[in-house]
Amino acid sequence: MEVENLAFNPGWGIEWVVQVVLSRARERARPFVERLAREFAGAGFTPNALTLLGLFTGVVASIFFAFGEEQLAGIFLLACGFFDLMDGAVARVRGMVTGFGGVLDSVMDRYVDFFVMFGIIYGGLAEAFGLSSLIWGGAALVGSFMVSYVRARGEAAGVPRLDVGIAERGERILLLSFGALVGWTNYAVVLVAVLTHLTVIQRVVVVFRAIS
Repeated sequence: MEVENLAFNPGWGIEWVVQVVLSRARERARPFVERLAREFAGAGFTPNALTLLGLFTGVVASIFFAFGEEQLAGIFLLACGFFDLMDGAVARVRGMVTGFGGVLDSVMDRYVDFFVMFGIIYGGLAEAFGLSSLIWGGAALVGSFMVSYVRARGEAAGVPRLDVGIAERGERILLLSFGALVGWTNYAVVLVAVLTHLTVIQRVVVVFRAIS
């Protein structure tokens, strides 16, 4: 999310502040990401190969979640997020940004989102506050899908760069990864469930204000 796009945000208190911080962090990390992308490009990696590596590590993470191995799952999920970050960066560095690559990346991301949350639900790792893993995991999965869906529909309706909210895929992966690494997968899933639906509401409000 670009800093200038924060003007689109309805300004929901602490969430808006977090968006500003995340946006600036991304800007500062961009030169480092680009250097890494050049290294991967120089080693012969293609964007689509990195996308498939992201799918593979995401599926492995889901298997570890299913068997209750939270720390191993967290490590592989971090690797998944890293490859997801690199595929787009390598595409830009190599001048290989294509419509098909974008579609493939989005499709693989949705598969990973599903497999990871399914693994967490199957492993019973999302029980919290008296509610079952199925409820929290299902809420987080639906919210994750809806964040992407609302963005796609909003941008198709003419709202440019609808990336407001603090539950983008990168943030969700980080939450789940670090939650798993410290043994708090359940609380990470609760946060994902809450933040994704808040982001959906926020994006709907932005679309309404932009096209009304």
